[in-house]
Amino acid sequence: MNNSITKEDILQYKWLARENGYKALEHEIIFKDLCCGCGSCEAVCPDGVIKVNEYPELVGKCTDCGYCLMQCPRSYLSRDEAEVKLFGEIAEEPLGHIVKKIGVKAKRLQGVQDGGFVTAALKYALKNGIIDGAIVSGADGKNKWLPVAKLVTSEREIGKTSGTRYSNSPNLAALKEAKEKGLKNLAVVGLPCQIEAVRKLENYPIEDVDLAGRIKFTISIFCSSNFTYDGLMEGLVQKKYKVKIPTIDKMDIKGKNVLVFVGKKRVEIPLAEAYEVKREGCKVCTDFTGRLADFAAGSVGSPDGYTAVLARNKKASKLLGDMIKADLFTTVELKEEKPGLEIGRILQNRKEKNAINYTKKRVKNELPLPFKSLKF
Repeated sequence: MNNSITKEDILQYKWLARENGYKALEHEIIFKDLCCGCGSCEAVCPDGVIKVNEYPELVGKCTDCGYCLMQCPRSYLSRDEAEVKLFGEIAEEPLGHIVKKIGVKAKRLQGVQDGGFVTAALKYALKNGIIDGAIVSGADGKNKWLPVAKLVTSEREIGKTSGTRYSNSPNLAALKEAKEKGLKNLAVVGLPCQIEAVRKLENYPIEDVDLAGRIKFTISIFCSSNFTYDGLMEGLVQKKYKVKIPTIDKMDIKGKNVLVFVGKKRVEIPLAEAYEVKREGCKVCTDFTGRLADFAAGSVGSPDGYTAVLARNKKASKLLGDMIKADLFTTVELKEEKPGLEIGRILQNRKEKNAINYTKKRVKNELPLPFKSLKF
């Protein structure tokens, strides 16, 4: 899909943003169901009047600076240009650029998701002075299954954020706290859309925002889609399948099911049902692995209990190699054929195809009657 952006497009958005402030973000992104919930609008707001939970809210008086719309990854972002800038070319491989690929299982870690790569990598980077903090998804203090954006600056804090939650965490919102604390070397962990938000900050900077230069490396988590908390956790898990949220030990997505674990009990929720409560903004996303990240990680393509790790550039490959040399992981080679990385390619192609078809349908639905027969 061609996603080039013209200078005229950018100027139009800048004018719209500064003319209407937060109202422009509402009309162009939120009300059009394009919001991915990344949290960048909260991070860049100089007046602190935007708060993102599942979606942005205005909690104070907007001064119409327009930063929220200008830095939103869903307003304008050329993913092709970003990929060329990062890697020198656009990868033909559906999984994106790969310098090194391997399956890893972290040693000496408990309670981690799959192979525990993300937790182990962040602890290693912090311990060795590579980063001074990490932006991650953590759990709300009262509800461990309600995700919130977290800035973590100690190995202990990193350990407390391990595991996967399947509703929205506006991770990039925590960049503001990192800036206020003067942190200059950050790792950002997020979904593909949140990594796109990082590249938006880098490629279309606003001088006094000063966030992108603080990011040392990024880790993308494989993602087919995200779900609303009320729809997945309250509606399906608790109401329909009678699992009390506080009793859940672990959740995972395997094959065609969302798996909910309570002690030795396993509840299977068909993924098709979960897709009924998918965030609308996820339906336009074409990226499964996070093509614009330094690392991409997930369980797809790896043996049970391992994380499939894709290092996309020399910097990431070196860091991965250093961690393996430090004896952090048990490693396995990743197979290409199913159930190896070919599964990831299938999911990537499916996600891209669905997003393109959904976008075409939405465009046609917006056109007046004389244009509805146009071919795209």
